[in-house]
Amino acid sequence: MSDSKKEISLGKRVFRILSGFEIAVVCLSLLFVLTFFGTIEQKWFGLWATIHKYFDIESIYVLPSRGDGKLIFFPLPGAYWVIVVLGINMFLGAIIRARKGWKKFGVLLSHCAILFMLIAGAVSSVTKEEGHMRVLQGEQSDYAQKLFKHDIEIFQYDENGAREQPVIVRSKHIKTLGPKDKLNATFEKFDFTLQVDHFLPVAELALDSPSSPAPEGVEVVDGFFLAETEKNIQQEEANTPGCYVTVKDKSGGPIQRLVLWAGNPYPVSFTHEGKRYGVTYLMEVWPMPFMVELHKTIGEDHPGTSIPRWFQSNITKIDGKQREDYKIIMNEPARHGGYTLYQAGYTKAAEGETPSSTFAVVKNPSDRWPEYALYASTFGLLIHFITMLFRFTGGSRPKKLKTTESSVS
Repeated sequence: MSDSKKEISLGKRVFRILSGFEIAVVCLSLLFVLTFFGTIEQKWFGLWATIHKYFDIESIYVLPSRGDGKLIFFPLPGAYWVIVVLGINMFLGAIIRARKGWKKFGVLLSHCAILFMLIAGAVSSVTKEEGHMRVLQGEQSDYAQKLFKHDIEIFQYDENGAREQPVIVRSKHIKTLGPKDKLNATFEKFDFTLQVDHFLPVAELALDSPSSPAPEGVEVVDGFFLAETEKNIQQEEANTPGCYVTVKDKSGGPIQRLVLWAGNPYPVSFTHEGKRYGVTYLMEVWPMPFMVELHKTIGEDHPGTSIPRWFQSNITKIDGKQREDYKIIMNEPARHGGYTLYQAGYTKAAEGETPSSTFAVVKNPSDRWPEYALYASTFGLLIHFITMLFRFTGGSRPKKLKTTESSVS
């Protein structure tokens, strides 16, 4: 039997399907549709919620919908997984299966750059850290706070009423709790334990009063209770969690029952064996390896509104003895040591108050990768176009003349 009639193995068939041009067309079409409906949907649900709905790694599929909950299109695969399939298709088809050689170098380089850009997005979604840093004009800050991570901090007050070094129960342990789950935390520094229970991911701290009593079955602690609320899909940072905490002695006996809410900036205190302690439930503190000093914050609103049209911060970044001045504008961030500071907001100062700037702090190892990929892709396409132009102007004409000469002879 001749080679042309031999059956193609299953492995080769799978390879041809996965590396086929058809899959690339389907993936690119899906990404266009997902981006289109995501752009429409952010009108009702906001940018942050829409990005996480369409592009998050946990979104296996999405249901494009309107603000009233009605679907505007049938279910679609999540964009993250479409990009994964497109990346596999590009690697197999545009790199492994593609023809090699110097004449194809430009196209191959462009394909590698596009694949690198897709990898940059995957790395960013897994490793990126985000937080907010608020600095008053004329003051300094060396830490940010992670918006969607809230830690419980327990600390002792010294004789002068100052806080000593706290111990921390991390957000990643608290967020896994269900309404009926309990988390028991022990500390080497203290001779008591902490039991966290009745965790609510979105809650408000309410006062138990005759006009607004606590619902039946809801625990009240020192006149306050946690009321579960609906999630704010327009502003994710407005969703504040809450929980109840029991402080226990070594034998397991209760010392104090506390109610903690992440929207309360003040510590809840208790006393044990003559010592005073404080407990807070706040956004996770994210120390920076440098200091930011804010000199000036300025901005303008759209006429007749309170929506910022433009704002800017003049800062000095202090890293040890090194000082560098930056101007951070809305679309012009400052970068240093793997950290990027974006201008996220500013507050105008009323009379007698101090203006401030809020910076979005992002640590992303793949922050500049898409930029490098774009340069490489442009360079590859430029090489390819020059090569094709050279072949057209210098390579095809002599062959045509040779043919003419031979026909005359």
